[in-house]
Amino acid sequence: MGVKSKYICNPTILVVPVKCTLTEEVLIVGLGEVGGALFELFKEHQDFSVYGFDTDQQKMHRIVGQAEVPNKVDVLHICYPCVEQEKFVQTTLEYMKKFKPGLTIVESTVPPGTTGQVYELSKSSVVHSPVRGMHKSQETMKKDIQFWCKYVGGTPKEAADAAREHFEKLGLKVKVLRGPVETELAKLFETTYRAWMIACFQEMHRISRRFKADFNETVDMIEDVHRVRFNKPIHYPDVIGGHCLIPNTELLLESYDSEFLRLILESNEKRKVEIMDGDIRMEAEKVKARVRVLESDLALKGKAGLTSS
Repeated sequence: MGVKSKYICNPTILVVPVKCTLTEEVLIVGLGEVGGALFELFKEHQDFSVYGFDTDQQKMHRIVGQAEVPNKVDVLHICYPCVEQEKFVQTTLEYMKKFKPGLTIVESTVPPGTTGQVYELSKSSVVHSPVRGMHKSQETMKKDIQFWCKYVGGTPKEAADAAREHFEKLGLKVKVLRGPVETELAKLFETTYRAWMIACFQEMHRISRRFKADFNETVDMIEDVHRVRFNKPIHYPDVIGGHCLIPNTELLLESYDSEFLRLILESNEKRKVEIMDGDIRMEAEKVKARVRVLESDLALKGKAGLTSS
């Protein structure tokens, strides 16, 4: 009698049989903020035997210790960044060949079509489930992973169902989308949307200065509407920084030629020079302070609403 597989690697052909056991063997490849946070989450649950791998040997030994990685695992989590699509796909295929997972979960932000390429070249169960969280610290990332819904898009459908079960066992909220292209674009849009908004405020700031207007007072009307209708958030017109916004804009631009995306990058490069002016910096800081007060007020309002209900 054959071994029953929990993770179906092909809708018609059983490529990698994985015995259903109470404890899943999980391997995290890439132990940065994302992979390191995931490693800690899995380590806290007795339903998983978690291993970690990183090309940085010192980092790996610091996080994982001296535990040897098995030759075969149930679930492989890909947590290294995608700088170039073809290289990312080939690297992922190499790890899949090496560790023979029943299910591979790509946690990285990738260009649309990346997960599909991995599936077509491997014919193994692959899903995309991008991590969502602030890159402040590993502890912050860990809390954000637990807070936000985990979106999953898989090929084939059985892979998405297996990933949903896998994450729910970890205690996460899960939502399955139609496929990996939807989750790939969702992650890129979620971050690029904020970049669009900041670039818009950069340009509004320039227009205000052209007409010698007080930009902080100008945005008061936008804030007034947002406090009631929640549809016009304020963004401060500083340089777009952080780990995700600009890199993800560039990643999307590589896959889709867009003047709109180029405008974000051009506006941000322009702002890097403009912000050196002390007056411009001070005006941006005023709006930044306004945004902090607004977000704090709305957060308190939300908590009060939950309490009253």
